[in-house]
Amino acid sequence: MNNMNDENKRSINEAKKKLDNIENREQVHEFIFERLKEYFNLRQLQHEVNEQERFIDCRWTIDSENKIFKSYRYFTDINTDLLKSIVWISEGYDDNKSKEVLILAAHFNSLMANGIVRVDTETCTIVLEFNIRTLVPYLFSGEIDNQVMSHYHDSKNIIWAFNRLLLFHEDPVYIIIDLKNKLNQKNKKQKINK
Repeated sequence: MNNMNDENKRSINEAKKKLDNIENREQVHEFIFERLKEYFNLRQLQHEVNEQERFIDCRWTIDSENKIFKSYRYFTDINTDLLKSIVWISEGYDDNKSKEVLILAAHFNSLMANGIVRVDTETCTIVLEFNIRTLVPYLFSGEIDNQVMSHYHDSKNIIWAFNRLLLFHEDPVYIIIDLKNKLNQKNKKQKINK
């Protein structure tokens, strides 16, 4: 057992040393980008790879009827050493809604452990961004799947909430309350089905 712990510690320390070297940092980012491409190819998901700018775009359906799609982007940021997953929630909301959008985003940002809702009031865009240190998917291949799927599942709830605000003009406080109730009911159903 100690040998395994020592081996894990050694491999983590080696990976940290690689990340400290800017040349190796680029190799780590290249390695993760290749893993991202493999991930989407193995799952036969429709996606586009931009080799020059080093990102992958994918359109995921967010409704049960497969009628509504959103654009998702996956890439590594070498300046921050992060693997990023981004979805555009709204690209051009009514700027009169900025106050309510910021309130709803603040609610989500105080509740979420894995991501952040970014609002640009000048361009009236809303983005959900998940980040993970590149060291994690470099060491553990399953972390790419964890991030992609967590981001996707969380994004559906956040898109649902912002649609209620932007399309149906509901109050952000009531949207959060309804979302919590919706998630509690879903958790109860999952416990019953186990």
